[in-house]
Amino acid sequence: MTCSVRYGALLICALALAACDRDRATDRDRTTKTDPGTTTVTGANVVANDPAVLRVVNARCARELACNNVGADKKFASTDVCAQKLRADMKNDLNVQDCPRGIDQKELDECLSEIRNESCNNPIDKLERLAACSTSDLCLKR
Repeated sequence: MTCSVRYGALLICALALAACDRDRATDRDRTTKTDPGTTTVTGANVVANDPAVLRVVNARCARELACNNVGADKKFASTDVCAQKLRADMKNDLNVQDCPRGIDQKELDECLSEIRNESCNNPIDKLERLAACSTSDLCLKR
């Protein structure tokens, strides 16, 4: 089995695990604390910041793999390198300071769909290039 096939299989497994964890994270995060001892249901499905970043990174690396940008002498040497670089690039995006109430599940799903459907001819060097993936769209509104 070649390295690229092995990394592809690992990426598919990681995406499946992230999807399974999403449901649990969504259920956990449906409420927000407004004051100590007070819990309010927001009416929106909320995803915590770190799992949202993981899902975006996984979607972008899956796209890079599909666009043949992962492997020897490619944009990313491996899916692990892709994930590390994109996580580092996103360290200031979707963080708790900028999105203190978390990420809107519906908006995140739209962003992930836009990443999957983006043409390989259009490089996604910055997440903000995709309108559905802007911090202002993804962050749960106050």
